[in-house]
Amino acid sequence: MHKPVIETEQVVQEDDQHLHPRRPLLVLALVLASIGTGSGLALWVQRPSDAEYVGYLHVVSKPVIAGRNARISEVLVSEGQWIETGDPMFVLSDAQLDADRLKAENAVEQLDAELSQAQARAVVELQWRLDDLDQEIFESRLKSARYLQDKLSREVDQIAHKQLMKKFQDSNRQRTPVGLIRQIGQDELSFVDEQARVATMLKVHESENAIEVASAQIDLCEARVAELKRLQAELPDKVRLSMGIHVAEARLAEAQDTLRRLEATQADLTVRATLPGTIGVVAGEAGDTVSATEPLVEILDPEQRYLIVNIPSTQVNKFEKGSELDLEFPNDVHRVGRVVKTSSQAQHAAGSRSRNNCVTEVAVHVEQAGKLWPTVPYRTTIKVRPQD
Repeated sequence: MHKPVIETEQVVQEDDQHLHPRRPLLVLALVLASIGTGSGLALWVQRPSDAEYVGYLHVVSKPVIAGRNARISEVLVSEGQWIETGDPMFVLSDAQLDADRLKAENAVEQLDAELSQAQARAVVELQWRLDDLDQEIFESRLKSARYLQDKLSREVDQIAHKQLMKKFQDSNRQRTPVGLIRQIGQDELSFVDEQARVATMLKVHESENAIEVASAQIDLCEARVAELKRLQAELPDKVRLSMGIHVAEARLAEAQDTLRRLEATQADLTVRATLPGTIGVVAGEAGDTVSATEPLVEILDPEQRYLIVNIPSTQVNKFEKGSELDLEFPNDVHRVGRVVKTSSQAQHAAGSRSRNNCVTEVAVHVEQAGKLWPTVPYRTTIKVRPQD
């Protein structure tokens, strides 16, 4: 009676020994299944609705560069500040430019002093030469006056002698015939004085010659006066040339032009706004050294705002170009946006780079359509829903 019982207990013990090694594997499988189910449930709970996405507000920005290698001397703007076109934003300093400008200023000052000295010498030289010319002009005019007086005197004598000759001619026409003259006698004809007539004729010719000589002398004097006046008019330029004033003026003008260019360049060291907008990130501080192409600040254009929405690559068909989207801004403000373009390249979503959880996203560019969007800060989160 006892043997069967013993055998049964032995069989049960043997069966238990075969079953015990399988129990840990079963427990492990149940634990892993529970963890997987919980994780999946958590991901499903946390996943946003397929019909709602998140976008971030962006604005078109324009970087402002230094334009030259320099040092920032002063920063005149701060992030978030509104500026107008032409407002100063930065003051730069350039040690080499400052040295060149100082050198140009010294050169202008020195050349200006040299020019003043040359002009002073020219004034003295010009006055001395003008006095000499004035004296010679006076003497020439005095000679001309004397010749004119002599000419007038000769003309008076000529008139008198011509009148006397006319009397002789009239007397000859009134003479009696030759036969009668012979009868009366030569001595009785007192009005016939051939010697006086010849002498008068010579006087007339002498006066004519003297008048011609006086006229020629007067012409020479007048020509000399005209020549002296021409020299007098040309004298200032000749004196300036001989004193080197033209050269000094040219050198001074060149130095002044160089100084003006340097001053204009230094004025360009004030970096000004090229468009109205809001100051974005200010990259430089006073004392920083910047290169010509290095951005100093970004100007945000509030008139050119847009959204960037990262969507799963599997949902691209809901965001075709030109399609309109419902946008929900903070404070429950609703507006409409239009898809402008979709990125042609997908990228891994944040936190999904593991081998078993690889999700790719596509960036969608959305611009405003219809009523203007409300004014909200840059990078504000906006809810986005495709329209039905």
